[in-house]
Amino acid sequence: MSAAAAAVAASASVALLVTGVGRAVAARPRRTRRPGEGTPAPLARTVAGARLDRCLRRAGVPLGPDAFAALVAACASLAAIVAWRVVGLPVAGAAGAGGVVAAAVVLVRSADRRHLARVEAQLPGVAQALATGLGAGLSLRQALTRAVRDAPEPVRSELAQVVRELELGGRVEVVLEGAAARLPARDLRIMVTAILVQRRTGGNLARALAGLSDRLEERGRLARELRGATAQARMTAWLVAALPVGGAVMAEIASPGTIGRVLGQPPGPALLAVSSALYGVGVVLIRRIGRVEP
Repeated sequence: MSAAAAAVAASASVALLVTGVGRAVAARPRRTRRPGEGTPAPLARTVAGARLDRCLRRAGVPLGPDAFAALVAACASLAAIVAWRVVGLPVAGAAGAGGVVAAAVVLVRSADRRHLARVEAQLPGVAQALATGLGAGLSLRQALTRAVRDAPEPVRSELAQVVRELELGGRVEVVLEGAAARLPARDLRIMVTAILVQRRTGGNLARALAGLSDRLEERGRLARELRGATAQARMTAWLVAALPVGGAVMAEIASPGTIGRVLGQPPGPALLAVSSALYGVGVVLIRRIGRVEP
C-alpha cells in the first residue's frame, strides 16, 4: 500500500472516530455547570474564551475553552506531523493542521446550530404554555415554572435555568435579557422582547403570547420550506469544497508522488494558494445564496 493510500485510510478512520465521538457527546445530557467554574481558566477569562465557552455549552461539548483549545492544538500538531511525513513537504503539514482546526470549528458550530434550531422549534409550544398559564391567572414566574414541567429538551434545561435564577431573587427583566444573550436564537429574542414590552406598557400578555405562538409556528414552517428549496445549493457547496481534495487524493493514489512533485516546484505552492482562495470564495458565496433567514 502506498503512502497516499495509507494516509487516505488513516483519514477515513479519524473521520469515523470523530463522527462517533460527536454522536456520543450529543447523546450526553447537557450540564448546567462544570467543575472548577468558580476559578475560570486563563482563556475563559477573555471575551473570546467566554464566547467559546457558551458555544461549547450549547453544542454539548463536555470541555471548557482551555481544554478544547489544547485538544485541538494537539490534534492539529499530530495531523501536521503525519501529513509532513507522508507527503514530504512542509506545506502539507500546514494543510493538515489547518484541516483539523477547520474541522473542529465546523463540528462545534454545526452542533451549536442544531441546538439553537431545536430550541427555536420548541418555542411556539413554550409561548402557548405561558399564554395558557397566564390566562388561568398565574403570574409570569408561576407560568414559567409550569412550562418547565411540560417542555421537552433542550428548551426545558434553558427554562429551568431561568426559573432557578428567578428563585434566587433575580429580576424578571434581567433574567430574561440574560437568557436571550446566553441563547442567541432570534425567536427567543422576539419572545423576550414581547414579554418585556407588555410588562412595561401593560396589556393582555396572555393574548400577546398566544398570537406570538402562532406567528413563530408560521415562521418555523416557512423556514422548513426554504431549507427544502435550498437543499441543492447547500449540497453544491459541499461538493465544491470536496472536489479539490478528492482530485488530489485520486491523483496521488494513481501515481504516488504526484503531489510532492507538483508542490515541490516553485509555481506549485503559489498555484495551490490561489486555487484554495478561489475555492474558498466559491464555497462562501454558494452557502450565502443557500442561507435560510426567514
